[in-house]
Amino acid sequence: MKRVVTLFLVGVLFSGCSNTDVHQEKVTEFEEEIAEVYSQLEEKEMEIETLSQQSAEEESGEFIMIPKDQVPRLWGDADAQLWDYLIDDSLAKENGWEKGVTNWREWNGEYDQALGTPNQTWEAPGLLMNAWMLDVATSNGLGMDIWEINTRIDFKDAVKAEGYIMSYGMRDDSVAGSDIKLTMLKENEFWYVEKAEVRYRCSRGVSEDDLCL
Repeated sequence: MKRVVTLFLVGVLFSGCSNTDVHQEKVTEFEEEIAEVYSQLEEKEMEIETLSQQSAEEESGEFIMIPKDQVPRLWGDADAQLWDYLIDDSLAKENGWEKGVTNWREWNGEYDQALGTPNQTWEAPGLLMNAWMLDVATSNGLGMDIWEINTRIDFKDAVKAEGYIMSYGMRDDSVAGSDIKLTMLKENEFWYVEKAEVRYRCSRGVSEDDLCL
């Protein structure tokens, strides 16, 4: 590019210049213009080099990429933990660890028996799930031992719904998060908890005993 601009300007220079003082002034002007063009070209080359470096960084994996077929679907994947897709686990992989999820098991805590009987109190599964969370103090560790708690409800049909209480960002190098699933049934226009289950999201993998390593 520089050579093309230079040849053009030099051609113009020699086609209309003589040894007179007037023409010498024009020569000086042309030289200044050539210097300015060189300066602009150097700036553009620096910009191109910067953009090339940025593209190289993108290709080298500076961004977390999620395959389209693995992206959770809105209204489709009620139990998807979004942080699970965004956390950088490259250090764990370098140490031979692979994150995993345990199987669902019965939640071993206690909760008010009224929540699990058709007592004509909760008109919607969302209200029932909020009451359950309040009863077992799910949010006690929020902001201290747990970074985030999300809730979602998946209606299976008119009389059955599954509620998910998903915690993530635990201050634990083994357990990254947990999911509680409430199976809720509707009877006589009111909802109750049939069963509560839990599973854990493991930062370093799952053992043969279905526990976080």
